[in-house]
Amino acid sequence: MFGALRSRDFRLFWSGAFVSNIGSWIQSISLSWLVLQLTNSPFALGVVNFAGTAPVLALSLFGGDIADRTDRRRLLLTTQSLLLALAMTLAAITFLGWVNVGYVVVITLLTGIVTAINGPAWQAFIVDLVEPSDLPTAIALNSTQFNLSRVAGPSIAGVLLALITAAGCFLVNALSFLAVVGALLLIRPRTLVHKLEAGSMWKRLRAGLGYTLWHPVLRQLIILTSVVTICGFPYSVLMPVMAQNVLRLGADGYGGLMAATGVGAILGSLTIARWGNYFPRGRLLIAAELGFSISVLGFSLSRSFLVSIGTLVCLGFCMIAYMTNANTTIQLIVPNELRGRVMSIWTLVSFGMMPIGSLVFGAIAQVWGAPIALGIGGAICALAAVVTVLFSSTLRLLPAGVNLEIPTPAAASTAERS
Repeated sequence: MFGALRSRDFRLFWSGAFVSNIGSWIQSISLSWLVLQLTNSPFALGVVNFAGTAPVLALSLFGGDIADRTDRRRLLLTTQSLLLALAMTLAAITFLGWVNVGYVVVITLLTGIVTAINGPAWQAFIVDLVEPSDLPTAIALNSTQFNLSRVAGPSIAGVLLALITAAGCFLVNALSFLAVVGALLLIRPRTLVHKLEAGSMWKRLRAGLGYTLWHPVLRQLIILTSVVTICGFPYSVLMPVMAQNVLRLGADGYGGLMAATGVGAILGSLTIARWGNYFPRGRLLIAAELGFSISVLGFSLSRSFLVSIGTLVCLGFCMIAYMTNANTTIQLIVPNELRGRVMSIWTLVSFGMMPIGSLVFGAIAQVWGAPIALGIGGAICALAAVVTVLFSSTLRLLPAGVNLEIPTPAAASTAERS
């Protein structure tokens, strides 16, 4: 289950990322709460989220090309240092009392630009730290640390918001980046970056897109994940609205809801790490996506804190079971010379498309309320799962194990010509 932890470099990366992600969750919770206090507007929350994630939609493909052509460790050192500086800037203007929604949007936009370059390299870097046989476990453990931070971060944020205000929370996040920067300085990757032949960036991007679109499993995974991201993931953007306006909770209750999602996600990632390779991967993907959809619907109907907690535990479990399984499937299929570009497409659909959902469902929540917006999103995700079961047999019948390579001659020839 924990074979990837045999690697010293993976242990360093795991530990540094864990500390940094705790800081990022503290800032995310604090920032959403601050914006809501400044505006009392669900749409404003959607705008801030759009500013942070829209650059991923626009730039992640270019980030993938960079990840395939540069030293990923040095690239991550640069991006993590820039994220530290931006968090420090946000802390400073908040301490000085200069903060307003305009400044928040600008800093969030810059953070999104750096994240767009960071994301594909971060996903691809895991392969450089472990043996191929340990890759599924490494991805699952990476998801586990992210979701351990999802539990710890909101819980800590609820306390810190009361003790040191949002400004102090932003400073804590800035300092947390020192952990991952220090880890990256000590890491010596197992493999060298594959150097591509000379050619235009557009030609290289077409090779990555062509491989993804021609591969039957990758194509279906990208489509299904796009629906989940756009229609399902806005639950996190609307969480403070549900906490304050529907469930009548304060900052500590809001942190509790986020922590419940994290608890479920930890259970999901550990379950996949332990037993994910023993069950048909396609059936697990469909079951997890359908469970996530039903959980979003359930949360939209809940008016009780305890019922919401239970629903969000299920939501977190199914969400991370789906995302971890999908990520692992892609990493096992894609060749290393295309890994950065294909993972940039994964980053785009699993994160970069969130601004579309944030704006659309934020606007729906502004007019009809957050529960209706969440209900619509959950229903669309459930419909996507049913359509996949009925019409996408290649994904649905995906077997267990780690040997998932499916020949795609047209795609392979496209990649070779890159």
